Amino acid sequence: MTVSLLQRILQEREDMRPAERRVADYVGAAPSEVIHMSMAKLSEICSVSDPTIVRFCRRFGFEGYQDFKLNLAQSLVPSAPFAYEQITPQDGIDNIVRKTCRNSLNAVQRLAEDLRPDEVAEGARLLQAASWTGIYATGISEVNALDAEHKFQRLGMRCQALLGKQRQWMHAEGARPGEVTLIFSQSGHTKQMVEIAIASRAGGARVVAVAAGDSPLARVSDVVIAVRPYDQTELMTPLASRLNHHLVTNMLVTAIAIASGSEFPDQLPALDSWQTDKI
Repeated sequence: MTVSLLQRILQEREDMRPAERRVADYVGAAPSEVIHMSMAKLSEICSVSDPTIVRFCRRFGFEGYQDFKLNLAQSLVPSAPFAYEQITPQDGIDNIVRKTCRNSLNAVQRLAEDLRPDEVAEGARLLQAASWTGIYATGISEVNALDAEHKFQRLGMRCQALLGKQRQWMHAEGARPGEVTLIFSQSGHTKQMVEIAIASRAGGARVVAVAAGDSPLARVSDVVIAVRPYDQTELMTPLASRLNHHLVTNMLVTAIAIASGSEFPDQLPALDSWQTDKI
């Protein structure tokens, strides 16, 4: 995995002298400002000398401040492969905003590069042809199941988000031909979701999984829309990974809308049940 300049600064911060640490803290908190700032201005803000700024830049392999700023600017642009910048207790609100946005942008870019359109097309074909769709998820992925239910129902599809182990088993064991089981799973290793897929197929339903491509769930599904998982998904589920699953739902909805002859496929119709009073 490629380590960005900002990540390197964070990693080496504790080994720096106090003066350089002040520079590291400011660069980490306001990188978009630093790339437009003169060395004299940065020295003034950080209460350090110009030579300290030069030493700081050379610490990371740059000849001088201008080279450092150029690389810093490049590190602010979403890049592949995806690198998740962990938010730390030392981060101020500026850094929280920047890292959250950058992680999300990087995630979307990686999804665009990795996702196979034919998988989305095949998943949309099965969902459109289904007599009924059960949408399954557990844990934080339940948010994705509810989002899919809301959007599919607005297309007029018969579907339901099934949450809770007992409810899921009741429906999976009663699965029938013509139905589709749609499963959202970050890792594709959740035992409950794998067993749901197996039970659904045993009853004759088709299974579409939005999950890691090389996973136990993928191996027992009819169609896999492969979304690469993120590190340590059992310990943390970054917003970026959930965002990608939401985007896959939007792709499926749009593909189904186009196949159904919608004039505005990327704009869901506002059905009566979803309308609200406006002030």
